[in-house]
Order: sequence, then C-alpha cells, then structure tokens
Amino acid sequence: MRERLYMMLEQNRILRHLLFWCAWVIGFTFIKSFGEPAEYYLGWFSYYLLTLPIFIAHTYLVAYFLIPNFLNRRMIPLFIVLFLLLFYGFSVLELLLSNEFIYKWYALGIEIMENYLAPGNVIRSGLGNFYIVLVFLAARTIREWYYADSRSKELQHLELQQQMENAITRVQPHMLLYAIDHIDRLVADASPDVTKAIALTSELLNEVMVYHEEKHKIFSREIDLVRKLVVLVSVLRNCKPDVEFFISGDPAQIKMPHMILFTLVDLLFRKFENEPSLPELNIEASGFSDMINVQILYNGTRKPGETMQDYIQTMQQIESFYTGQVVMKVESHAYGCSVIITNINESTVNTIYPRSGALNTPE
Repeated sequence: MRERLYMMLEQNRILRHLLFWCAWVIGFTFIKSFGEPAEYYLGWFSYYLLTLPIFIAHTYLVAYFLIPNFLNRRMIPLFIVLFLLLFYGFSVLELLLSNEFIYKWYALGIEIMENYLAPGNVIRSGLGNFYIVLVFLAARTIREWYYADSRSKELQHLELQQQMENAITRVQPHMLLYAIDHIDRLVADASPDVTKAIALTSELLNEVMVYHEEKHKIFSREIDLVRKLVVLVSVLRNCKPDVEFFISGDPAQIKMPHMILFTLVDLLFRKFENEPSLPELNIEASGFSDMINVQILYNGTRKPGETMQDYIQTMQQIESFYTGQVVMKVESHAYGCSVIITNINESTVNTIYPRSGALNTPE
C-alpha cells in the first residue's frame, strides 16, 4: 500500500503539491488552535486558507523562477535583490489581507495595530513566508536527493547485471558444466578420449575468452568457435553432430551480437543431450543481408510436435539473452524448422512463432 501511494505521488506532480499544501494548512491550523475553543480552529483554518495564494505565489516564484534563473547561474547580487523585494512585497500583502479582512471576520484573539505596516512588523510577518519557502525547498531537495540516490542504485544494478552477462558470455558456464559432466562419464567409463576431451574443452574455453576480449569481433571467428564446439561434442558424445556451414559474402559485414550463434548451437546440443542423436543443423550466414538462417532438421527420435516445442523454447531463451538487439523468426516446415536471426534495426517484427498453416504444436 505504501509503495503504491509513493508511486502514485511520484507520477502525479499536481497531487504531490496538493498534498504538501493541504498538510501545511491543516498542520498549522492545529498548531495555532491547539487547546483553544472550536471557533479558533475555524478562524485559523480560514486564515491559512485565504492567505494560501500568497504563500504559494511567493514560494513558487522563489523555487521555480529566482533559483533556476539567477542563483543557479551565479547571478547572486541580483538574486538577493529580487529575493528581498519578494520577501517584503508578499509580507505586506499578507499583513493587508490579515488585518483588513481576516482578523475582522474571525475571532482569533489578535488585536489589530494601527501601524501594522511598519518595517519591523513587515519583516517579522515575512519570516513566516520565508519559513514556508524553506520547508518547500527542503522537501523538494529531499525528493530530488532520494530520486538521484534511487537512480544511482538502479544504474549500479544495471552495471552489475551487465558485468554478470559479460562474465557469462566470456566463460560460457553452461557449456563448461555440460563438458565437465560428460568428461566425468568418460572417466567413469575409462574412455581413452578423456585427455582429448579435457584438452578440447580447455582450448575452446580459452578461445571464447580471447574472442570476447577482441575489440573488433569478426563473425568468421565465431563460426570457428562453433566448429570447435561441434568437435568437442563429437568427442563427448562419441558421435559427430551433422552441422553444415554456408557462408556468403564477407563475414565481416555480419554485425550480429557476439556469441549469439555459438549460444544457439550450444543450447540446441544441451537441449537434446539425452537423445540418442542430435538434430541436423544447416547454418547459413549472409554478409550481403546481415542475417543468419539456421535450418534445424528433426532427428526422428521424437514426435515433430514435441521437438518443435523444444525449438521454440530454445529460441525464446536466446531472444531473452539478446533483448533489444535481434529479432528471431521461427518458420516450421515438414522436416523441421528454420530460425532467421536479424538485427533489431533490420526488422520491426517480434517473432517467435511457427508460420501460420504449417505445423501445429500442442500448448
């Protein structure tokens, strides 16, 4: 409830100001009238309500005109002169309204002096106006400080999240854990491929980290990493995945987020790690159109509908990794599906869905 109220106040500036001035009128009505008869409450409430336009005008002129236009621009002498003029002028207005009208209409126990506009009286009365200006500026400063502090914490959180994402991209922990798990199985089976699997895992992880540190990341380097991942999976699973590459144009012209193809292939391999065979992959990358097309063919061990669901979930997971960077479109066909990856500025369609009229999959 408290958070909802804060959000409502934060989003509605008029409501914040209304709440502040209502609190001012009601609060000082009780302070001035505490312990007095009921007519005093009505009198002081009327006083603060009728003089409120004077307080508001004085406060807003100082807060939103003098400070930003003179004090913040270091025009201090002119700021002081204008501030004193406003201080004296609004104090005179408040005394005129109070002594000529309010004190005569309501019983407040205050005697009207003949010389109430004497400079000393004006200054003493102006201190009340000055006080409300200070309270308003203090509340505004506290709010801005709190907003700046919240924004700073939000930026720190985003920076930490970005660092974590960079670390995940650099280390590829899921791929590493996948390799370690299979290496453990090879050790348990006393396989002669244990040493080769360890060497390939270390080499691939090292190259992934080196690639991440490169300033100018060329897509052909990522293709090399995918080829080495295929070799590693061949050793770990004792069967070579059927992966074909078709590259057209200059790979340097493909401006995809780095490691997106590697992450996609790695996810597909891990998604079907418990299956006797992996789906066939045909990877097409075009430097002319700056896009990637990955054809995924069924491995024949499961129903097409179940496999298609896994494909779509994998694509959704990939797109969540690269939110705001790429658009992924899944088109199903009789023998599998095609995943088309384009940069976000190349397409305005958000898209993880099978093509209409193709393969229907259970929800």
